[in-house]
Amino acid sequence: MSPNATDSSTILREERKMPNGCAKGWSSMSDSAEKQQCWKNQAFLKVNEIVGLVKYYCLRAYIVFWHELSMNPRVRSSPFSPPPADELILSADDIFSTRRRRLFFTSIHLLALGGLYFCVTGQVKLYTVLFALAVGTMSSIGVTAGSHRLWSHHAYKAKLPLRIILALFQTVGVQYSIYNWVRDHRLHHKYTDTDADPHNSNRGFFYSHVGWALMMPHPAFESKVSTVDMSDMESDWVVMWQYKLYAPLAAILSYVLPTVVPWWLWGEDLLVAHLVAAQLRQVLTLHSTFLINSAAHMWGVKPYDKNINPTENMFVSVATCGDGWHNYHHTFPWDYKNAELLDYKLNLSTLFIDAFSLIGWAYDLKTVPTELVNKRALRTGDGTRKPLPTAADEARTAADAAAAAACTNVYGWTDNDLPDEDRQMAQIYKKSD
Repeated sequence: MSPNATDSSTILREERKMPNGCAKGWSSMSDSAEKQQCWKNQAFLKVNEIVGLVKYYCLRAYIVFWHELSMNPRVRSSPFSPPPADELILSADDIFSTRRRRLFFTSIHLLALGGLYFCVTGQVKLYTVLFALAVGTMSSIGVTAGSHRLWSHHAYKAKLPLRIILALFQTVGVQYSIYNWVRDHRLHHKYTDTDADPHNSNRGFFYSHVGWALMMPHPAFESKVSTVDMSDMESDWVVMWQYKLYAPLAAILSYVLPTVVPWWLWGEDLLVAHLVAAQLRQVLTLHSTFLINSAAHMWGVKPYDKNINPTENMFVSVATCGDGWHNYHHTFPWDYKNAELLDYKLNLSTLFIDAFSLIGWAYDLKTVPTELVNKRALRTGDGTRKPLPTAADEARTAADAAAAAACTNVYGWTDNDLPDEDRQMAQIYKKSD
């Protein structure tokens, strides 16, 4: 319980026998010594109150961040308080891995603040800033075009050279290995915004944005994660090679090289290069990707399916190279464009895929025909997409809408639950022989 200023003041006066000489106001005191003593007493009580509050909130921060590993909403009053009877009991390995992730996230954010300081004060070279932006864009494309559209959803196919490039780009982002990323993302689509969803937005912005990485997952997630079909990932040697060597690859590609290159090529200070091109760059791209699970599940329009949380969010699309058109994506997760837009400025990952399709490295590009998009938008959309529904369209039954909403819970082209209508109507460009 938070310290009470009145109780604390009373206790202190009783323990120290301090006269409350200010009860009648300063005008009642004629002697200057008494006035000075009263001022000291009041100052001491105020400082004591502030110290008590600081101790209280520091303790609460410690409990939430370090002690409450399962993040039970009934936070204990102290680390020594007895746990609730139904609190999740964690193993020693669970405690170690959770605290390790929390320390990692804390350290990279503190170091990123140092990089931000160098940028704000102008102590970094322009080449270093441009280099950091380039590396950050590469890592974002590795996630969006690689682990997301290629491996999670099989929205297109890629030849070996492009798969290696995307695997290296994805490693730079330090967002778990491709194998783990795909497993969690497929579960996210199958059980969107439920307890089995690792990024459940119904638990609030903080949890869906970053909290899921700082605490133990919900038991519902643990019960479903083993049901995800990962045989296709296990048969891809590029994915398994990256999985086995992920830690050293991530350290070299995300931290060592971005530090050494600016220092070696244009004489940047080594510390500045590390804090700006490695730490600050990595934290910014990390939060950009996290916005897909948080902001893009909370704010925006729903032109394709109003029955789900994901929305169309232009800001997130710019921040993630094209992955913020989330209402469309959850409605048609197997579309390689990840959106209905053809504007590359808001979808750099699509531009990347299309560019490699010109040389044959990307092929079997699957997309949704306009007819199918219109049909779905008229049936379940919120009306923000043109053309607007006609009276006949609005008369469709609730059963049709419910059935259409249920069709969104697929993770991609290889999901057996993908409706036959969608599979038959899909348009596939650059088809393989």
